[in-house]
Amino acid sequence: MLNIKKIFKNFNLRLVVLECISLVFIISGIKRFYIAYNGKLYDVLMNKDWEKHELINNSSISELFVNEIYWFLTTLLISILVIALINWRNKFGQINSIAVIIITLGISSTEFYSSGFINRYLNYFCGIFAEGYGMAFLVGGSIILLVGILILWKTITLHKKTKH
Repeated sequence: MLNIKKIFKNFNLRLVVLECISLVFIISGIKRFYIAYNGKLYDVLMNKDWEKHELINNSSISELFVNEIYWFLTTLLISILVIALINWRNKFGQINSIAVIIITLGISSTEFYSSGFINRYLNYFCGIFAEGYGMAFLVGGSIILLVGILILWKTITLHKKTKH
């Protein structure tokens, strides 16, 4: 029989919040890598210069957005599995993993990853390094991914220090 007190004893709100924040950064960084990989197509779409590029047609535009959704969902699922594996391996508690999964899926359904205050200023900052979307989003994705990994690493080390 499940002991609810035992399950919630291992619940750590600070750990859950920090893991969710790290996932936001990691997923946003990897999403930017997809845009960087398809930088030429995004340049044509954003500049509306249809004659300049032969790769653009109706099927490649629709495939671009469908592949972006697949890329995002795959990244989301892999990230959630990695967090659950980290929590399980470090014995942080199953309830923490469940809370991270629920919160991350909730955040992903709001399109938080592709809009907002941080994206606007990061796009401006990364635009300094390159003319096109490819290199700018590669730099931005690298920065965001690194921040997410550092937050996740710091979260795990902080929790291990307070646990022992």
